[in-house]
Amino acid sequence: MGKYRIKIKLLTEAIFGSGNSIPSSVDLEITHDEYGFPFMKAKTFKGNFRKAVTNVAELLSPGECKAVIDNLLGKENDGVNSWKNIRFTDCMLNENVREILAFKVRNGTLTESEIKEALTDIRSFTSIDDNGSYEEGSLRDIRVIKKGLEFYVDLNVYRELSEKELGLLATACRYMKHIGSMKTRGKGEVDCSFLVCEEGKYADKTDVFMNKFLKGVKANG
Repeated sequence: MGKYRIKIKLLTEAIFGSGNSIPSSVDLEITHDEYGFPFMKAKTFKGNFRKAVTNVAELLSPGECKAVIDNLLGKENDGVNSWKNIRFTDCMLNENVREILAFKVRNGTLTESEIKEALTDIRSFTSIDDNGSYEEGSLRDIRVIKKGLEFYVDLNVYRELSEKELGLLATACRYMKHIGSMKTRGKGEVDCSFLVCEEGKYADKTDVFMNKFLKGVKANG
């Protein structure tokens, strides 16, 4: 069985909102762990990714790809067949970077707040009414994750994936351009890559699998 990973590079600031506010600080806090590292929960990322996979299938080959999507990402009442589905990890920063900084928190060299502040900024947003005017009382301070950071999601699957499945995953990675909140405000623009572990190292195989997949779709079209 292969080892697969999705790499997500933030091209703009992003908001992985937790739904929580911090009095006298921010009106919307990001999701972060006990060390201050921002992350997106696996379920939330999977929802974003499933939308990208579905959109790719609808554009290229809706009838042919539906069964492939269900096999990869699951469907209601899968029951005993759920083992075939991909399990997503949380969308997190590089493990080695996290471990080095987490060690510094544990030994008292850094604090959770210092890590969070280094990786994020606070932005102020206002709402606009139907007339295009500032809506009084709508000013909100929101924590955003700095652009340029790279996040990773591991894909755990307990079977061999077919070339069609790998191609659909790779194409969806290339198709997915936004994650997180406030996309209409220019937040959460991303560049995603599909990585495969080869001889202990992850290599970018996005174009390899995507090109094979697209050739197959054209041949059958």
